[in-house]
Amino acid sequence: MTYAITAVSGQLGREIALKSIDKLGVKDVVGLARTPHHVKDLGIKVRPGDYDKPEELRASLQGIDALVLVSGMAAPEDRIQQHRNVIESAKAEQTGAVSEDRRKGSWPRVGGHDGSRSVIVHH
Repeated sequence: MTYAITAVSGQLGREIALKSIDKLGVKDVVGLARTPHHVKDLGIKVRPGDYDKPEELRASLQGIDALVLVSGMAAPEDRIQQHRNVIESAKAEQTGAVSEDRRKGSWPRVGGHDGSRSVIVHH
């Protein structure tokens, strides 16, 4: 099973990637970053992952079985659309999406979810 972690160029995404690598190994973890060339020392493949570019996200999510979506840093009104872009791209690529963020309102409402906890999208 191949897992992708978004925002691996940031502090939280990087820590999640490192913990995932420890548990799963480098072969089963792929990083996504808006600027992949800035991520040099994780030892995993890093693909483009700009939340504002759904076509790029879809391409980067090919072959991914599960996704950990780290909340972006954009303003809340922009962040909601960015997260929708990631979730819709994951659904289009038939990726199971697992997302975690504890800031109320940082996630779009999905299936009645209030946007404050994990969101899991299955196919």
